[in-house]
Amino acid sequence: MKRLILTLALLLVVAGCGYHLPGRGTTLPDDVHSVVILPFGNSTTEPFIETHLTNEIRDQFLRRRTLQVVEDKEGADAVLSGSVSGYSVAAIAYDADDDIAEYRVTIHALVTLQRVDNERIIWHGEVSWNDEFRSSPDRAHQDYNEKIAQDEVCKRLAQEVYNRLTDNF
Repeated sequence: MKRLILTLALLLVVAGCGYHLPGRGTTLPDDVHSVVILPFGNSTTEPFIETHLTNEIRDQFLRRRTLQVVEDKEGADAVLSGSVSGYSVAAIAYDADDDIAEYRVTIHALVTLQRVDNERIIWHGEVSWNDEFRSSPDRAHQDYNEKIAQDEVCKRLAQEVYNRLTDNF
């Protein structure tokens, strides 16, 4: 009898804890079913980073299918817009000769989800992410390493935007 009561109590605690998988939440308003994702702006000097982030966010929404992604405001319940507000690359590790061995790239973005009908803001936030990449004496190879880090940061930022919109983390 004690085992049964203990098992039921444990099941109630686990069932009531509110845990759920990221990206599976329901914090969006019930009447928002479709979204148009506008091209992001770029207030940094890093060229094309806004295009890459916009594409990653669009891909994230298309993969998860919580909201239908549409091409224009006419068919949308909400508009997702934003801007890359910061981009930096900083040295974070040095070798024995005091040469830079590793860098960290950091990207910040401001994102807004707004209703189409009355232009009220559903969600607004700032997201940022960073990743490291190795230095190289070959400039082309170092630029390639930075591009790989940018790809990873944009992908993680897109996941973060999606999770914050759907789960309000």
